[in-house]
Amino acid sequence: MAVNPVGFVCPYDGAVPRTVTCKAIETISGGQLCVVSGAANAISSGLNSLSADDILVVTGASGGDFNGIAVNTATSGNYVALQTRGMVVLRAGGTVTNGATVAPNGSDDVIETTTAGQGIGKAWSNATSGGFVLVELR
Repeated sequence: MAVNPVGFVCPYDGAVPRTVTCKAIETISGGQLCVVSGAANAISSGLNSLSADDILVVTGASGGDFNGIAVNTATSGNYVALQTRGMVVLRAGGTVTNGATVAPNGSDDVIETTTAGQGIGKAWSNATSGGFVLVELR
């Protein structure tokens, strides 16, 4: 379930939205933090067979296991767009300080992290737990 009551919120995208269309393998709500899941070797060596059906996503992104934020709501078996770069409004799972590196906590919130490889972006505002923070995805 999306933790932002209005779902996905992207105030700025640099005029170049970075989204990837994927296939949901569970119900995903706009604004949820997602990770790719699925069978190995689903992608061939060329682009001629690549399709959104090859990229399967679920919710529950945590730490370094993060691929993007759901832009729309999709039920299992339907397509969902994931934003991979840009500015988004996310809920804080603890105190987040402007300029801090943030990571998903597995509950669709972001928390500060200093662990290498787990940061998904930088906070552009301050928030306390349960509040909302502006994050630049990187």
